[in-house]
Amino acid sequence: MSVALEVRDLTLAYGVNRVVRGVSFAIEERGAFAILGPNGAGKTSILRAISGLMRPADGAIFLQGLSISGLRPHAIVAHGVSHVPEGRKIFPEMSVLDNLLVGATVVIAKRKRVRELLERNFDLFPILKERARQPGGSLSGGQQQQLTIARGLMADPKILIVDEPTLGLAPAIIHAMEEMFRRLFDLGLTIVIAEQNAEFALKVAKSGIVISSGQLRFQGEVPALREGDLLRRAYLGG
Repeated sequence: MSVALEVRDLTLAYGVNRVVRGVSFAIEERGAFAILGPNGAGKTSILRAISGLMRPADGAIFLQGLSISGLRPHAIVAHGVSHVPEGRKIFPEMSVLDNLLVGATVVIAKRKRVRELLERNFDLFPILKERARQPGGSLSGGQQQQLTIARGLMADPKILIVDEPTLGLAPAIIHAMEEMFRRLFDLGLTIVIAEQNAEFALKVAKSGIVISSGQLRFQGEVPALREGDLLRRAYLGG
């Protein structure tokens, strides 16, 4: 299996404050990869660097061997990386359909492909088809999370990165999202999930890393992540 995304010695900073220090990892194609750690560990910053929203202070990021460090976000989207942000960030006054079309900007000239992507999303998320003409803000929290993931898929990505998908959701909705992510894997995507909710992430990912205080603590397959006290130490210290 070839490598879809590689991060080498990544260091990120806000001013003089280094929030990520020398983190390296590689993600195989068509895999599900988890970035685990407590709040403030640096997970979101890593995703922002991958999608071009944050420039590395040091290190490099490679997409299928091509350096994307320093590229603008729209160029990274055009290379096949789509970023689903934390907190959903939909456009509440716009219809569900228009929210989806915003995500299709990079492929909007390919009308047939846009129609295909819409139909695929409506098959994956039937509630969005049912409520396509309603304002996005009228959806429940779980439905809005489906909308923001579907919006990310409208860019026709090869790699979908999702930041804290379970944030603020009820346990029953989180359980339903496990099945939703399994359906996404059937699309042949490479999926990167940054999650504070380790229980959820370990159910849907195949491998991952654990970070705390901006540093890599462990990387490996999910069975190894489950063993011992790695996660407890990362989340609670020690």
